[in-house]
Amino acid sequence: MVITQPADKSHFILPDLGEGVAEAELIRWKIKRGDQVQEHQTLAEMETDKALVEVPSPWSGVIKQLHGKEGDVIPVGSVLVTYESADGSTGATSAPQETGRTQSESADAGTVVGSVDTGLTVSDRLTRGRTDEQAVAVPGKALATPAVRRIAREQGADIDQVPGTGRGGRVTAADVYAFAGGSGAGPVMPSQPEAAPPLPAARPDETGVVQRIPFRGIRRKIAQALERSVKTAVHFTVTDEADVTNLDSRRAEYDAGPDSKLSFLPIVITAVCKALKHHPSVNANVDDEKQQILIKGVINLGCAVDTEHGLMVPVIRDADKLSLARLADAIADVARRCRDRTIGREELIGGTFTITNVGSFGGMYATPIINYPEVAILAVGRVKERVLVKDGMFYAGKIMPLSLACDHRVVDGAEGARFLNTVVKLLEQPDSLI
Repeated sequence: MVITQPADKSHFILPDLGEGVAEAELIRWKIKRGDQVQEHQTLAEMETDKALVEVPSPWSGVIKQLHGKEGDVIPVGSVLVTYESADGSTGATSAPQETGRTQSESADAGTVVGSVDTGLTVSDRLTRGRTDEQAVAVPGKALATPAVRRIAREQGADIDQVPGTGRGGRVTAADVYAFAGGSGAGPVMPSQPEAAPPLPAARPDETGVVQRIPFRGIRRKIAQALERSVKTAVHFTVTDEADVTNLDSRRAEYDAGPDSKLSFLPIVITAVCKALKHHPSVNANVDDEKQQILIKGVINLGCAVDTEHGLMVPVIRDADKLSLARLADAIADVARRCRDRTIGREELIGGTFTITNVGSFGGMYATPIINYPEVAILAVGRVKERVLVKDGMFYAGKIMPLSLACDHRVVDGAEGARFLNTVVKLLEQPDSLI
């Protein structure tokens, strides 16, 4: 998709906010009618299916009209803001000369290129030319997304002083955290979920309802994805338990770094990666349009993350090639970036298999919904102590409940059970994993 902004700069058209994004919900305006705004100043916060995006002004000018109110869903290509010049006529003032751009560069800044490079941010798209391969950087200013700039403000860091390690010298969230705190680890997320907020102190209406929440933003996209999965994939679920007594002892001995303890999740991912190589039909996608089963030669593991904005499933690419320590770091990194909304949309697609850790919230078994077009998902339950029996002898052990859901159109019941059995055997033989 290519959206060209009007040449007179009187109207700012909502650009493509990411590959495949056709609309976005207006969360809040950051400016009001009559405001004088500068180039790159945030106009509004908008929410797509997976990301909260700050939309910057492509040029300087006076705001004449805001098109839409908070809560509206605005299609890509619609006019978002109308500008007027200082003398009151319709149009926008030219960008400040100190930006270092030539007149031709400023003219080209109105072109938005979508679905060409999914790694580009909205700010990048608005500041690149029609033929440039890299975003145009303002001399002396850091190249960073609005979300990363917000993190820098929250951390009290001067983003222009932060060394960028991202593509093209971009400053990433990890760069900001490292600069502000010296560790790059980012904020510490609570190990236990916070208690759900109490219901609003409101009088129920005649139907007993105290609050009506519209399906919008991430929640709406989650609902659409789940509905499509349930209506398309033929779900079946098989469950089993793994005796992880020895595994628990081994992981306690594993050196995961200072002040850190290796969790079960990266070990389970390692076991799943090994099992997928023995059962390739489970590591697949379905192309219903072409009526094809796509067996994947790579293992890109989706890892479900619970956030206050809704469920997100970032993808850890080539998970089978990562060590336990690197897997643990990758899980923590994508989870943090999902929660602070800095994860790239391209990191939320392309999965070949998904794992959801229901045990972190106290659950044991589940009937997980397949992350379509994948064909299987594994739910990991809470590890519990139990009296177990082996060779006629009782002992105190630990079991890990596992629930595997598969698309019966692709994976037969017997093959699903065999795959889960392989995962169980690997977990019960920790020497093959640690």
